[in-house]
Amino acid sequence: MVPENKSRRISKAVLNKLKQVSTPTITTQLMSSYGLNNVSLRNVLPIEEGLGRFAGPAFTLRYVPLREDLHPQQYLDHRANQMTPIIENIPAGAVMVMDANARNDVGILGGNLLMRLKVRGVAAAVTDGGMRDIPEIRELGMPVCCTAFAAPPSFTKLMLVDNQCVVSCGGVPIFPGDIIVGDDEGTVAIPAAFAKGVAEAGLAQDHVEGWVNRKLAKGASLPGLYPPSDKARAEYEKWVAAGEPDEV
Repeated sequence: MVPENKSRRISKAVLNKLKQVSTPTITTQLMSSYGLNNVSLRNVLPIEEGLGRFAGPAFTLRYVPLREDLHPQQYLDHRANQMTPIIENIPAGAVMVMDANARNDVGILGGNLLMRLKVRGVAAAVTDGGMRDIPEIRELGMPVCCTAFAAPPSFTKLMLVDNQCVVSCGGVPIFPGDIIVGDDEGTVAIPAAFAKGVAEAGLAQDHVEGWVNRKLAKGASLPGLYPPSDKARAEYEKWVAAGEPDEV
């Protein structure tokens, strides 16, 4: 039996906080506070650094290897095609997560479809397969994450069979509504029920570690500083109370 995903509507405020938390910090929070280790999509990286951080609920698509007698249904103009209605109805702010069966020798999406997704307000597109039309995608400025660049279209090897179902992307189980966060270092999945806690604790962790890094830059040694001891935390809190002066 598939476990129920206790999905819930996540506020824009929480999503904006998650955009400020690094993916390494998110993985640490999910491990230390919730016991989750398999949350980082393996080898799923942005097509280019600097396209921006993103956070949004997962809208999932599942691909399987192509069966030739069903091949025509994968064309966008076929009456049984699923992709066009999905693109025209996916909610703004969602992250499209595509389980490509880890096949990266074809491009799951290209420039035209991604342009439509951007105009419709989709936050990002993520797949453990390939992407095509890379120069066009770079010009879009939309966060797109994949495992490879590939010229052939997806329908030469794969077929889209379902959406808004549980998928595996980059070796991570993704439920519809899970919160997907990405930056230049990777892409992670957060169960929606944990999103607010991860956002708040993650911001706090990043802030403490920023103070630690400033101390290290001034020549401080690691023992007692990282991880912060009670004494170091007291010093950090005193620094915060003083208005975070340049001197640490």
